[in-house]
Amino acid sequence: MRLLKAIRNFIVVVGLLAVLAAGALGWLYATPPQPRAAEGWQLGPPLPARRGELAMAVGDAEPCPARACPAAERLYVLGGLAGLFRPLTRVAVYDPGRKSWRPGPPLPEPRHHLAATGLAGSIYVSGGTDVAALGLGHHHWPPKDNFWRLAAGSAQWESVGPMIEPRWGHRMVAHDGRLYVIGGRGPSGRVLIYTPGRGWTTGAVMPRPRDHLSVVAVDGRLWAIGGRDPRSLARVDIYDPSTDTWQPGPDLPTPTSGAAEGAIDGVIFVYGGEEPSFADGAVNDRHWKLDTRSQSGRWEPAPTPPLAVHGTSGAVLQGNLAVAGGATWHGALSIVGWTDALQILTPPAIARR
Repeated sequence: MRLLKAIRNFIVVVGLLAVLAAGALGWLYATPPQPRAAEGWQLGPPLPARRGELAMAVGDAEPCPARACPAAERLYVLGGLAGLFRPLTRVAVYDPGRKSWRPGPPLPEPRHHLAATGLAGSIYVSGGTDVAALGLGHHHWPPKDNFWRLAAGSAQWESVGPMIEPRWGHRMVAHDGRLYVIGGRGPSGRVLIYTPGRGWTTGAVMPRPRDHLSVVAVDGRLWAIGGRDPRSLARVDIYDPSTDTWQPGPDLPTPTSGAAEGAIDGVIFVYGGEEPSFADGAVNDRHWKLDTRSQSGRWEPAPTPPLAVHGTSGAVLQGNLAVAGGATWHGALSIVGWTDALQILTPPAIARR
């Protein structure tokens, strides 16, 4: 009898805890952080659906006969997670002239924690993982080696061969006609380098391999900012492709991972991110910029955005810094925090140094 009573009491306690947890999640979902007034920022039309842990890139809507066609630029939001950590193939394309979204060609397979960038008007997507995020701890997510391209004006993705090794939670940037994969989870911490028409090579190992980092290319160098191993870091490392060497950069004032980033006119911006720990984590609402051409070499507060988010990236669209989607709650609470916000930092705010 005592055993049955103990079992019954245990079931009651577990049931009450489940009800309380469901109620708390419902309250968080029903009362998400609301966009605030933010000098220098604009809110664009929302994404067609809420999602995070996605990739963003800028490509051309049609082939460009010149070296640059600003009017043809479109913002691509690719893959990610939605709902109860469901992986997506969804692609949304933003036209800044019409201020509207349209569906883009879906990814060949579902991906989250993927990376993307534009090169010569085309969009490239690398890696990620396809495991539903509730299915396994993230340390056990299998990294993928997919490497896909969407040519300007094309309605279909093409595979341009696998990466030299799989990655997720990485970043990919274009520099001097090549693509560089930095960081992420995979077999090594090497830089992966893709040259169109020639394939893959590898570069030096990052001094502190990590995932969920931010990466920008500025004046011939690649800045690896923040990231996670396993907690969020303030660390900054700078890679020089011409010498295949790393050197330390100025640490962020606060650790962050999963932050959005961009570089305009030599100024690096880092927005949001998180510390994912359930017990003491949060979405970061401190945002930073660094003028790489200044002698100070110091990070300074950046213009506060309408929403602080993690799980997205930044993209420079027609001279503006765009941040789409992400989550307003951290870690496992992201399921009630996915957002559809499109946040755009405009040139007057960018110009203030």
